Amino acid sequence: MRKLTLSVVALGMAFGLTMPAAAKVFKMTTFTTEGSSSWQLYPETFVKKVTLATDGKVKIKPYGAFVLASIFEANRAVLDGRADIAYHYPAFEINQNPASAFISDIPGGMGSDAKLAWLLAGGGVELWKNYRNSQGLHGLFCGLIGSELFANSHKKVQTLADFKGYRYRTAGANTFVMKKLGAAPNSVPGPEVFTMLERKGVDGAEYLDPFGNFALGFHKIAKYVIYPGIHAPGGAYEVLMKKSTWDAFPADIQQKIEMVCDSVLVRSYATLQFKNADAMRKMAESGRNELVKLSPEVIAAVQKAGREWAEEKIKEQDAKGKPWMGKLAKSFYSFMEMWTKNSGFQVVDRE
Repeated sequence: MRKLTLSVVALGMAFGLTMPAAAKVFKMTTFTTEGSSSWQLYPETFVKKVTLATDGKVKIKPYGAFVLASIFEANRAVLDGRADIAYHYPAFEINQNPASAFISDIPGGMGSDAKLAWLLAGGGVELWKNYRNSQGLHGLFCGLIGSELFANSHKKVQTLADFKGYRYRTAGANTFVMKKLGAAPNSVPGPEVFTMLERKGVDGAEYLDPFGNFALGFHKIAKYVIYPGIHAPGGAYEVLMKKSTWDAFPADIQQKIEMVCDSVLVRSYATLQFKNADAMRKMAESGRNELVKLSPEVIAAVQKAGREWAEEKIKEQDAKGKPWMGKLAKSFYSFMEMWTKNSGFQVVDRE
């Protein structure tokens, strides 16, 4: 009983509460709108499972994107107190912290199966924990995304020659990569992508995975479905909080929250991958769409340009005294090389 009392007191001190710590409800900002399919798969499920796993000792109130904070400043919102926790997609902070690309998505990087192995067993989790700790934060991997669609497109692009002048909506590191390939990238904000594509303000657009784009109706306004999503081959979501918040939890509560994230990661990934495959099936059978597979030369070019982007950013970050981009890159690419050379024993169920 005394141990439990001390733990509760520690939590209260960590948050400067004048009321009993048991009454604390953690405010959580998220990357998605309340009620969306992503909301149901990730924040909503996480909150329910944390409540169950901790017997109600940890209570979390999730808020949709832009209620407590913008999706582009969730990490800052945790540090400045606007939110206690963030359900976060690290890609959204790539301009301020380019190292986040290795956890979210980097063009030409690892697919989701290799990414999962690297994160949880190949050293990624330790590096990321130390990186976040250096910012006064603690991060937990709490979701995995399969590859995005490369594009829903009005123009058929398949070879490198097809990319010359290709007006393509994209964002982040892929803007650099597409310029290398001769395309004309356009960074239209997410909510405007559908309208821009519908009005043919761009030739093609990448936005979400097959299920996400299908749910938004992209396949109804653009004939060509371009794959694989080598620009965004597999990313991870993160539950983020201050390190002091995490440290204040008793060890058993920490372990339970970690188990919740493992559960959310596996179950959400299985659900999402099923929905992605089903969306591809529906588009293939629709009679409206043509599925186009990128040539090996395009995939190799994206991998090369993605690596060049990373090397440029490493130099920039090192010059600022920030070594984490280089540390993550070294681990990431080393694991990717090992995996590529030695994972051929696996049965891959695809044509």
